[in-house]
Amino acid sequence: MVSKKKIKLLLIHSIPLLMGIVFSYLFWREKNILFWLYVLLVLSLVAFGKDIKSESLIFVYGAIIGFLIETIGTQISGYQKFMAYDFFGIPAWLIVAWGYGFVLMKRIGLVISKGTPWFYKGQVIFKFRNFKITN
Repeated sequence: MVSKKKIKLLLIHSIPLLMGIVFSYLFWREKNILFWLYVLLVLSLVAFGKDIKSESLIFVYGAIIGFLIETIGTQISGYQKFMAYDFFGIPAWLIVAWGYGFVLMKRIGLVISKGTPWFYKGQVIFKFRNFKITN
């Protein structure tokens, strides 16, 4: 059985996702406004979270992966097209949304598995040979 605390945390951390959907609905014709709304939302969410270091890296990774996926979809395979785009056939706000999507999945995954959206202090987040990132 899922605890009330986990459900509450899942709902709280889903609010930015819902805000993004509302922003997209209201400002889909104004890609620059939408981009800056997404940037401000994501910067504030990551900056005021407890895992700034790890979530910044997760955001960058998600934005890069999202950019690659969207580039494949628009330029290589051509299975999709955006009417209003900034570069490589992709609107800039979408890359920000991909980056935050990865951060959100980290938070949701931790809520489901640990009951908290944050890494604990000193936890190794990434390790490769002698290189490691800790929280």
